[in-house]
Amino acid sequence: MSDFIHDSKLSATHKEELEKIIKTMLTEVNTRIAHLGINNFMRLNDDIAKIIVPLLEDKLD
Repeated sequence: MSDFIHDSKLSATHKEELEKIIKTMLTEVNTRIAHLGINNFMRLNDDIAKIIVPLLEDKLD
């Protein structure tokens, strides 16, 4: 799980669901772009989490 998701204020259920959504999105990207390496996959996972987690945390407040 991304550190940004893990350290967020989201509930465990929301964290798991968000991680699943991001991984599904990245799997689709990885399927379509064969040269996308694992390092880029993990970096993109973190980049997406950096964008989404603050938005979700704001909605919870």
